[in-house]
Amino acid sequence: MKNTKAVLYGYSTEGITLVNSMLKNEPFMIVDENTRFANPYEKNVTNTAFNSDIIDLIPGDITIKDSNFVFFGPKLKVVSDWPFITFHLKYVAGNIKKGQHFINLLPVEIGKNEQMVEIIEAVSGLKAGKDFGFHYFPVGSPSVLASSFEGKKESWMGQTSDFNRAEERFLLDALDAFTEKFRKVWLKGKAQIFYSYYVRGYYTLSLIPNSFGKNSPVSGLSKIYMKSAEDFTLAILDKIKERVKTLSIKPTKASVYLVWDVDAYEMLGESEYFRARLVERLNEFFSQTKLLSIERLESYILNYQLAKEELLLICDEIFENRIKDKVDAQKIIRATV
Repeated sequence: MKNTKAVLYGYSTEGITLVNSMLKNEPFMIVDENTRFANPYEKNVTNTAFNSDIIDLIPGDITIKDSNFVFFGPKLKVVSDWPFITFHLKYVAGNIKKGQHFINLLPVEIGKNEQMVEIIEAVSGLKAGKDFGFHYFPVGSPSVLASSFEGKKESWMGQTSDFNRAEERFLLDALDAFTEKFRKVWLKGKAQIFYSYYVRGYYTLSLIPNSFGKNSPVSGLSKIYMKSAEDFTLAILDKIKERVKTLSIKPTKASVYLVWDVDAYEMLGESEYFRARLVERLNEFFSQTKLLSIERLESYILNYQLAKEELLLICDEIFENRIKDKVDAQKIIRATV
């Protein structure tokens, strides 16, 4: 896809990764869905921070109209917000032109891609497949799953034009992946999987009940896994209570430092959602809960000694490996299940 003009609508880490994988690291533009201004993506820039130089910003509508490929992936909340999706979709649809390819990056419920096509057609006056290509390339998929395009087929396009079947397969594959994760938890003694890893995939699971029917066996299984992710906080809470008791710390005096770096540009918002839930539960029982990045934590450890009432709740193995030799092991609680 050399010399291709492409734009990603929605500033997210996953979106950038998917676009790079499809364009083979060719340059592209990114439209911030909040400001609706665009600037070039620089692959040599490691942090996903939007360019602050106003001179480099271009109106999003102009950028979309000038592109051959339009990737759609605004940052979502954990629970699928269809009004939010359609709000942004209508803006993009108003700038779609003949000959373009629209690629949906958002995992959606069965039937929603067809509804997205209807919205684009109604707003743009164009016909999917004939006037523009519509493709489904959801976060978590290694390739485009389905395509509606009547022109010359390209190698990157989906092998089917049946979006409902593609959506169904994607959701079932996501369920299989979470089943394997759930299985490992119980076979390995409930102490192997960190919280930050276990909750990944929750968003896609949340799409299953409305897709297969709330009373279907598939939906029932997805609800069990979703409940297990939500109840993880209770297991972590029990661990902290036990440690507080062992160290003879009064719960009303205990301070918990939650070490869990969350990517602010995560498209599906799972990590941010579950970290916030965990903080809420901890605040119900302990004196205070503070969020620490690994950099701030290492700085704190180098300059200060943890007080008797201070504990570290580590939610990722990477963090544990970086600090385990610098802190009393009794002060470290692993957020695992």
